[in-house]
Amino acid sequence: MKKTFKSMMIGGGLMAAASVPASAEVEFEIYAGYHSIYEWRGQDFGDDMGDVGLELSTELGNGISLTAGAWYQDNSGNSFAPGFNELDLYVELSKSFGKIDVAIGYTNYLFPDSPSAAGLDTHEVYLGLSTELENGIGLSLTYYHDTDAIDAGYLEFEVTKSIEIPNNSNVSIDLSAGAAWSFGFSPNVNGNNRGAVEGFNHFFASVAVPVTITENVTLTPYVKYVGADSNFANSRGATVSDDLFYGGVSLSYSF
Repeated sequence: MKKTFKSMMIGGGLMAAASVPASAEVEFEIYAGYHSIYEWRGQDFGDDMGDVGLELSTELGNGISLTAGAWYQDNSGNSFAPGFNELDLYVELSKSFGKIDVAIGYTNYLFPDSPSAAGLDTHEVYLGLSTELENGIGLSLTYYHDTDAIDAGYLEFEVTKSIEIPNNSNVSIDLSAGAAWSFGFSPNVNGNNRGAVEGFNHFFASVAVPVTITENVTLTPYVKYVGADSNFANSRGATVSDDLFYGGVSLSYSF
């Protein structure tokens, strides 16, 4: 359940309208990471999650950008089910309108080792708006809607800021904070109790320190805090919310 702005729905029409430049470059990124908790949208899905991913991006013409990729996680300490793993396939189209960036996206969530009767596989679409202020602060607002297993909505607002380290162009500090609201949205974190939430879902804050090892390789350790609504049973077996504090590291290679 990787948090990304990727899409394909509506994409067919937009892509057909845009002629791909003959010289369009395709950029790739490969990444892998470890996370002490698998947290997704304020929920704790268990300890010790490893993930890998591949993403590509290119310009289609007429100011439209295409991003697509695949993300896989294997969570041996997952609180939902033993051997829980997940594959997300996603695609996104984005375009800038003045100072506002607009993205439309689609994600297909697949759970290879879960029986089809569990009904975990699902589809999601989203619409995202983002901008960057003159002081370098980024603002984004994204609405996600699950169209299948959950059939509900989720809205997230985020503020970001990257701080450069004096006399060290290879290291920066990336700050992020935000809050989310649920419209009946919640995956099956508590067995048959889907724990659907209406209204405020959680808030979060994180600090990441990307370190450029070479021109194409970046190592990024991070820590994150999540405070969920008191009525949100956001971990396995919980009847009220648990505050989450965890960390991890990722290694990426772009070409």
